[in-house]
Amino acid sequence: MMECSESEVVEMAERVKRGWILPTGIFIRDYLREHKQGYAQEIWRSLKAERAEMGITVGSYQSFRANYIYVLKKLGLIRPVKRERVPEQPSWFARAYYSITPGREDDRAWRHPQIALDPRRGGPTYRRKYAKARRKKLLPKPPSLEELDRIWRAASAFLRERDYVLTREQFESVRPEWTSEVALYPTFEEKVGYVIRRASEIEYVSRMARRLIRPEEAPEPFPTEARKLGKTLEKEWLRS
Repeated sequence: MMECSESEVVEMAERVKRGWILPTGIFIRDYLREHKQGYAQEIWRSLKAERAEMGITVGSYQSFRANYIYVLKKLGLIRPVKRERVPEQPSWFARAYYSITPGREDDRAWRHPQIALDPRRGGPTYRRKYAKARRKKLLPKPPSLEELDRIWRAASAFLRERDYVLTREQFESVRPEWTSEVALYPTFEEKVGYVIRRASEIEYVSRMARRLIRPEEAPEPFPTEARKLGKTLEKEWLRS
C-alpha cells in the first residue's frame, strides 16, 4: 500500500474538512456576506477557483445557475438588487446582482437548498425511483443517422415556413445532446416536435441576446417566454 508523508496526510485531511465545512450553498452565502452582493457568474468563478485549490472540480455554470441560484431564489434566501450592462458586451443581457435576503443569513436551508425546496430529494426511496426512471429513459436506442436527418429536415421545413433560420450546425453546437434526448420520444412526429420546440427556444433567446446561447443562460422572463413559444409550435406541428 502506498504510504503518504505527514504533510500529504494533513493536506488531504484539510481538503476533506474544507469540502464538508463549505457546501456550495454555504459558500454562496459566505461570498454574499463578504461582498454584500454579486452576480451568478462571478460567484461560480470564485467557487471554481477555491475548489481547484482543493483538487475538486465543479459543475458547469449552467448547472450552478439551475441547481443553486434558481433554487436559492425560490427559497427566498437571495433577492435581486440591481441589473447592469456588461461594459465590454453592451448587446448582452444585463447582469442580475443578488444579495442575501435580510433575516435569512442563518437559515438552515443554505446547507442543502435542493432538499429544502423538495424534501423528497433527501429520501432514499425518491433517489431509487429517480435512478430507476433514468435507467428507463436511457434504454431507447438512439436514432440512426438517416433517421436524425429525416427528423431535422421535417423540423427545419416547418420552422422555415415561420421565418426561423437556425441551422442544424447552430442547433447542435448549443444542444449537442439532442441526438440522445430525441430517442425518448416514441413516434417520428413526437421526435420532430421535440426538435421544433428546442430549436425555436434557442432561436428566440439568441435573437434577444444577439448571440447564440442556451435558453437557460438568458435571464427571466426570456427563458419562460421561449418555453411557451416552443410548446405552442410543438403543439401546432402535432396537430397538423
